[in-house]
Amino acid sequence: MWLRLYSVLMTVLTPLLLLYFIARSRKDSGYREHLSERLGLISRAKESQGGLLLHSVSVGETLAARPLISGLLQQQPKLAITISCMTPTARRLIEQHFGDAVRCVYFPLDNPYAVKQFIQRLAPTAVWLMETELWPRFMAELRHRGIAVAMLNARLSKRSAAGYRKVHSLLSVCWRQLAAVSAQTRATQLRMRALGANKVFVDGNLKFDIALTKAQQLKTEQFFAQVTGRPIILCASTHPGEHEVAIDAYQQLVKQFSDIVFIIAPRHPEQFNSVSRLLDERQISFVRRSQIESFPAEQTFLLADSMGEMLMLSAGADMAFVGGSLIERGGHNPLEQIAADCAVLSGRSVYNFNEVYAALNRVKGIRWVDDCDTLRDQFLALLTDKQALQQQKHNASAVLQQHKGATLRMLERATDATLTGNFMVKTQTDGKEFIKFDSAVLPECEAKHFSPRYWQQQKAIAGNSTGRATVWFIQQGDHGMLLRHYYRGGLVGKVNKDRFWRQPEQQSRAIKEFDLLTQLVEKGLPVPKPIAARMIKTGLFSYRADILVEVIPGAVDVFRLLRERQLPAKQWHALGAVVRRMHDENVYHSDLNCHNLMLDDYDSPWIVDFDKCGFKENGQWKQENLARLKRSLLKEKARNETFYWKQERDWPEFLTGYETT
Repeated sequence: MWLRLYSVLMTVLTPLLLLYFIARSRKDSGYREHLSERLGLISRAKESQGGLLLHSVSVGETLAARPLISGLLQQQPKLAITISCMTPTARRLIEQHFGDAVRCVYFPLDNPYAVKQFIQRLAPTAVWLMETELWPRFMAELRHRGIAVAMLNARLSKRSAAGYRKVHSLLSVCWRQLAAVSAQTRATQLRMRALGANKVFVDGNLKFDIALTKAQQLKTEQFFAQVTGRPIILCASTHPGEHEVAIDAYQQLVKQFSDIVFIIAPRHPEQFNSVSRLLDERQISFVRRSQIESFPAEQTFLLADSMGEMLMLSAGADMAFVGGSLIERGGHNPLEQIAADCAVLSGRSVYNFNEVYAALNRVKGIRWVDDCDTLRDQFLALLTDKQALQQQKHNASAVLQQHKGATLRMLERATDATLTGNFMVKTQTDGKEFIKFDSAVLPECEAKHFSPRYWQQQKAIAGNSTGRATVWFIQQGDHGMLLRHYYRGGLVGKVNKDRFWRQPEQQSRAIKEFDLLTQLVEKGLPVPKPIAARMIKTGLFSYRADILVEVIPGAVDVFRLLRERQLPAKQWHALGAVVRRMHDENVYHSDLNCHNLMLDDYDSPWIVDFDKCGFKENGQWKQENLARLKRSLLKEKARNETFYWKQERDWPEFLTGYETT
């Protein structure tokens, strides 16, 4: 109910939100660009379908994600990565830093239409959320489509946790849905578990892994080449109310240190012109970063009206005040400045990063300020005491070094939870046809691959089997495949043989079976590996489906074996054991019978045909599953004159294998 009410509210608010973006475009034209993407209407780029979607809201999350994305690109160069964000500043930063290596789009508004369009067009295999971003409608759509979600570099303050508790009825299922959460701190872990998240691990903070690249170091040296040796002060990520304090401090400092270089870097681009007007009003001579290649020797004040250069500016500075901390904003992360060997000053409103600042405070790696006077005095103290400056840098650097390694931990965590076994799985859709396939077997997969006629033309048909419908055996290079079209049974099947009621793609019969088989293969269960699955929309409300799975070499189903010979006790033990393994993983097989149990040439057991199957909680269904198998054996015994099965002899042997595993 709460989700429906929320969805209605977001739909009603959509026109107002679009007007908001248009209004914001007066200060930043980027808000007007790609406006259709806010409604989920991204282009259908085939090369980016079936990959990873990483959602990074704004600049802070994007900066934190850079080492993670770089590491992932190195580990999995063939994995298609799409990064979604919400602000033009973040989009420019992503495009500037990664270029064509990733695709960048705006995250959709959280209404049913926009979210469905977005996910349908992108068709991601997995989603990684940076920090703490839970959108109920978006998460619901991922649930419906069976797309795994991980949350990385997660942080949750006491204040934010209280806010989430107020909407617990709406978000509780979202917390439980997360396949893995990499939390920055133990406090965040406890708060998220209290909200319902199950798999929460403390993996640290990605920003501890920030490091200056050679290219950034060279850029720093070139930009500050004309002011080498002069003390450089940075006021980073400042907000209204802090701009004025920083400028006041500069005007007092420059009287005593006329050779200083003073940099102010507003947090948001829309503040650039406001700060420029403040400087003009104070009659302060300054240059804008956007208008120069290097800082001129005759100047003392720089307005850093650029994005994505904070690490470069910090590397050039000796000391930095980190903004958002003299006002009730909760502060910003100081690790970028520390990584650049810059002494840090901060106001006391740092509740967003309590743990980081507490660690710095314990080792005297931070200086606290309350207003213009204390900001000036702390800058003066560092300007006049080089030893104190170096000691503070050293203390802060020690904290940074102690907490490195989060990138590798999170990469491993998120990969295991959402991508293991899926790196070669690709997804593609044109709006009507949805295909998921293993590109290691089929580098490209099209409609023709689900047509027996195509394989006949390729002379790849190795045989067929008839039952309710024909199943085709195909030999594609070294891969034996089985092609099966989905048909209806019972009375319905007499009037509607192969059309099913329309569902989201990931909930359709073939795609669900493909995904389930993928999970079972990852768990080490002896099931056929899925190769490709297709859902094709027909009419207004229906769809048809097909699946390609591997053929198990030398495997024969138990029914056929019993038509030919008696099975020895050890084979019944093996069959009982494999069913027990399946049940121990809480896998429900909806049609467990002697046709779907197989033995290969090495007497190894296999289980096949997982249509309409899935995971279930422990329960009576496991015994009912065994009873269904027993009924199928009794049925075939009654039907067939030659059928080498005796209940009193063979069923106890099967149960022995089941119960002793």
